[in-house]
Amino acid sequence: MEHVHSVSQDVIDSALIAFSRFKIGEIKVFDLESAMSYEAGQALARSGLVRFSIHKMPSGRYRISDEGENAITEAGRARLEVIRG
Repeated sequence: MEHVHSVSQDVIDSALIAFSRFKIGEIKVFDLESAMSYEAGQALARSGLVRFSIHKMPSGRYRISDEGENAITEAGRARLEVIRG
């Protein structure tokens, strides 16, 4: 049975910001893991704002597989504009 965790829009927005910073090289993968919980990453992956999959490893760390420079969708870019004002 799969457990469902509720993640607020603020948490998804924070994860989107962290992922966008990671994609432009502003932060490293370790920083991304610190800024975005696994649950937030799952919610972000399902949101349609990004194109990536996230998998938790036995160590507790997680791996993100994304579509490179196209990982952030048009909807994700629009949401970043709204967040950043």
